[in-house]
This record gives sequence, C-alpha cells and structure tokens, in this order.
Amino acid sequence: MIQYIVHRLLLALPTLLGITVISFLIMHLAPGDPVDLYLGGAAEGEGIDADGRTGLEQTRQELRRQLGLDQALHIQYLNWLSRLLLRVERLDSYESAAAQVDAVMDKLSPAQRRELEQMPVADRKDAFADILHRLDPQLARRIQASVFWTGRTLDTAGNYRYAGAGLQLYHTADWRLVTLNFGRSFKDQQPVIGHILERLPITLQINLISLVVAYIIGIPVGIVAATRQDTLVDRSLTTGTFMLWSMPSFWVGMLFIIFLCNREFLHWFPAAGIQSLGASEDWGYWQLLRDRAHHMVLPVVTSSYSSFAAISRYMRTSMLENLRLDYVRTAYAKGLPGRVVVLRHVLRNSLIPIVTLMGWLLPGMIAGSVFVETIFTIPGMGFLAFQSVIVRDYPMAMAIFTIGAVLSLAGILVADILLKAVDPRIEFSRIQG
Repeated sequence: MIQYIVHRLLLALPTLLGITVISFLIMHLAPGDPVDLYLGGAAEGEGIDADGRTGLEQTRQELRRQLGLDQALHIQYLNWLSRLLLRVERLDSYESAAAQVDAVMDKLSPAQRRELEQMPVADRKDAFADILHRLDPQLARRIQASVFWTGRTLDTAGNYRYAGAGLQLYHTADWRLVTLNFGRSFKDQQPVIGHILERLPITLQINLISLVVAYIIGIPVGIVAATRQDTLVDRSLTTGTFMLWSMPSFWVGMLFIIFLCNREFLHWFPAAGIQSLGASEDWGYWQLLRDRAHHMVLPVVTSSYSSFAAISRYMRTSMLENLRLDYVRTAYAKGLPGRVVVLRHVLRNSLIPIVTLMGWLLPGMIAGSVFVETIFTIPGMGFLAFQSVIVRDYPMAMAIFTIGAVLSLAGILVADILLKAVDPRIEFSRIQG
C-alpha cells in the first residue's frame, strides 16, 4: 500500500501543476485589470483633462510594474511557482544585524540575559555593545553601523522577525529558506497565507461535517429503499432524493434565508455568519458550541442535501445488485435472519462504490463552498474566493485554487485507501501494475 500511495502522490504532482497553469491563465486572460482596484474611481479617466490622463496612464504602468504584471505571462507564472515551492532569500542589512544580535544573545548565560532585561534600552545597548566588543570586535562594528542599531529597541530575544509573505523554514545571518509564498493580496497588501490560514479551518469544518452528515443520512436511506423495493416507501424516497438531487444549492440556500431566517415567516436560524455578534469567551465552551452549531445548521444542510441524495441512490443500486447474488441466497438458506444478511453481508459489499463517491463528493463540496459561504456570508475560503475573483486579486485567487486542488486530490487518495478497509480483497500492487 505504501508503494501505491507514493505512486499516486507522484502522479498528483503533474496534475496539480496542470491545474495551477490553467487557473493562472484563466485569471490573467479574464476581462478586468487589478490595477483599477488601486485607482478606484479615477480608473476610467472620466472628467480628467489630457495631462491628467497622461499622468493616470503613467501611474497605471508604474503600478503594473510594482505588481509584476508588466512581465510576460510565462515569467509571471514561473516567478509565482518558484516562490510557492522553495526560495532562498537574502536578508537585508537590518534583518542580518537583528539575526546576528539574536545569535549572540543565545550564547549569553541566563544571568547575563536577565541582567540585560532589567536595564533601560539605552543602557542595555551600551552593555551589549561592550559584550560584543569582547567577543568579536569586527562583528560589533558591523552591527553598530547597521540600520538596526540606530533603532530604539534591543531585546534579549526575537530581534529578528520574518515579515515576508510565506512560511520561513530556516534562516542564518545572511539568508533564509521560504516556502508557500503565495505573495501579498492586491486588496490589502497582507500576506495571502495569513488570510488562508484564517479562513481554511472554517471551510474544512463545514465540508467535513457536511460529508459526515451526507453519509449518515444517505446510507440508511439507500438501505431502506433497496430492502423495500417497488413499495410506497421506495417510490417516495426515490422521488424525494431525485428532487433534492436536482435542486441547485444557491437556490435552496436563498429559500432557507427567506423562509427560515425571516421574521415574516419563521425566524428559526441566523441568516449570516458563524457566530453571534455578542459572542465572547465569557460565554463558556458549551454556550459557544451551541451558538456555533445554531449558525452552522443551514450552511451544512445546504452543502450536504444533494450529496446524501446521490449517496442514497448509489447505495440503493449497489444493494439491489448484491441482494441478487448467490451468497445472499445461501445466507437465507442457512436460516440467517434478514437483518443479519443485510447488515452483516450485503451492506459491506455494497459500500465499495459508496466509498469511491468520496473522490468527487469532497471536491464538489469544496467548489460548492463558494455558493454556500457567499449566500450565508461565512468568512471561509469560498467567500474569499468570490471576493478575490470580483476584484481580480490574482495572488489570493491562485492560492485558493491551488489549496482547493490539493484538498480535492487528497480526498480522492483517501477514498482509494478506504477501499482497502471496506474490501480486503483489493490489492494495490495489481492496480498499480
């Protein structure tokens, strides 16, 4: 199995690369210019004379240069990809001096550091300069000549702080290794990875809960429909699941807001957000949990209803196929009760196609998060993706597309691995060969 997983991970790399290329081209070839976000109302040039238009065009070109949009598309993509994977960056003079100060501070004894901490900043700098000159006069002169030394702060630890847009893996006094550098958002110039780490848990929470709910409801409904084939129960469940399967999530979400979040009808649930405006840590864990669950009901139902409808249909079909096989007749001939035959023998064999559904259910839910989170104003990755596409925030949109693709490929791989748990007869070595 380990060899199969490694094989699938290697195959996922070119797939992910292709997804990023297509996403990059679609974003950059779509109508609209992100520079207009900076220019605001002046972007159209209305009410501006000829000289003003010339200055406006110069400003536009300068902004494009600063954002790196003046380069060819393939150069822009290669720069984005290199920052995402791994990049060696040189520290500027300020960062280098701060890192060297931290290195010297680490060599001091705890007593020396405590003594420095108790001093005022000016005295601390003088005392530390004396220590530096005793340890390494050349290094002391270099640090005292730096921009860092002219500042007003000197701490006994943490003078060097990475302020880039990625994740720092390692650093010395001269260079650092940075990965997952998605750049800075065109909208607020904040690191994209910070926005992602803030929004991703909310989207994963909604999607994973929705996936579990879909399986918990869909599998029993499929079993009931299969064991009562051609009865009124079967036809009612079939009609209901087909209706749910055919209704778009954005339409259902709007109906929920109109009829279940409106004081003119039934004001049972909140219409937006994931917690109440007055929520605070003073509420306690259980009150916060109830409040979060109350806000999550409609988004989870909207995200999962079509999935459990699909699961129930596939489960019914798979159950009917297995109920006609010889081993089921043999089990009945041995005198086993119908409940034992269905739940112990037929159910497990029928789960094989249901497990494979996870390969497209999870990517579908992640894509559907754009609609669900936008409708219910949930601060997740879906809502962030919608906002990023509207304002042409290329770094943010590319980060969301890439992470969504990674989660989708991971869901497909997990579904393949779960097949082994459901059916031990599956040999991954044969599949790979």
